[in-house]
Amino acid sequence: MSFWTLIRIEFLKLRKNRAVAVGLGSLVAFLLLMIWGFYSYASRQTGGLSIFREAVEHPSYFNGLLFSLYSVYFAFHFVIPVIVAMIAGAQISGEAHGGTLRAILSRPVGRAELVLSKFLVTGLYAWIVLASFIALNLLVGLLLGGWGDLGLYPGPLALVDEPGSIARNEALGRFALATLSGSWSLLTLVALAFLFSVLVDNPVVSVTGAILAYLILTVIGRVEFFSDIKAYFFTTDMDFWRVVFKPEIPWREAAWSAFRCGAYIFGLLLAAVVLFDRRDITT
Repeated sequence: MSFWTLIRIEFLKLRKNRAVAVGLGSLVAFLLLMIWGFYSYASRQTGGLSIFREAVEHPSYFNGLLFSLYSVYFAFHFVIPVIVAMIAGAQISGEAHGGTLRAILSRPVGRAELVLSKFLVTGLYAWIVLASFIALNLLVGLLLGGWGDLGLYPGPLALVDEPGSIARNEALGRFALATLSGSWSLLTLVALAFLFSVLVDNPVVSVTGAILAYLILTVIGRVEFFSDIKAYFFTTDMDFWRVVFKPEIPWREAAWSAFRCGAYIFGLLLAAVVLFDRRDITT
């Protein structure tokens, strides 16, 4: 069986996976909550005179681009990784738990090829999820608040120390860059989830392990007590995706973090392949 045939089969499996529908439904629900939150906040701050357009600190502060940035930022940290880990963590363990792994390996299929095909398809899924979510946010933002310049202010995004802005057309290009940097960042979590999926036969355990590892390191990395060691967390390097929204992109810093993410991806995936290749499949 050729490698490309494996990829096609895995893609067909992914399309039928109910977890995909659950994940996409969760993102839609999250987007609706973000719309409600922005609407209620803008109404409160402007006396209910407008949805996003009236200013608290700047005339164009509340617009569709700002809404999209905040929505993508919070979804990327707390929703999208969980959705991606749900799929990635069950790729091998799900086959083992369902009793299909031994049947698959009884065919002329290399174990490394099987892992790599599943990894590539899951990586493509992560990119589709992120790109689709960003596009949907931009569309909703355009309809509700219109597009103007992207205002940047000191706050939870931690992108600037002083107020600034990015012109509309350039900001749209930055969102396109975010789909690439964010997808590369998510591959780190995909590789970690694959390692968990190889180590255990229960998909619930492998998915939970990957999600807990991500969430614990993410939370700890935000606590000041651990500022000296957070540089060694893979979640710290995963955060590089958002620097594309700084007024001046720190390309050297972004490249270094992307390189470190690549090292994590390669190392974790290599470990998963080696361990799976040596594993005794009895069921």
